[in-house]
Amino acid sequence: MARVRFPFTFMGVMALGIGLWVFAYLAGHRAMDLLSQDVAGATGVVCLGFGAYVLVRRVRRGPQH
Repeated sequence: MARVRFPFTFMGVMALGIGLWVFAYLAGHRAMDLLSQDVAGATGVVCLGFGAYVLVRRVRRGPQH
């Protein structure tokens, strides 16, 4: 039985994109208060981490895992 893995790969790519977008936004909006910057930065780190995990797992284990 074949599994459909495309949605998970897509989620990984989207998570990387969102993480990069958050850091680009932070770079252009330095006037935000410190707490907002910290929350956004943490969100960016989580997104990049999740995206990297999903894509590295996909590459290392193949399409069926």
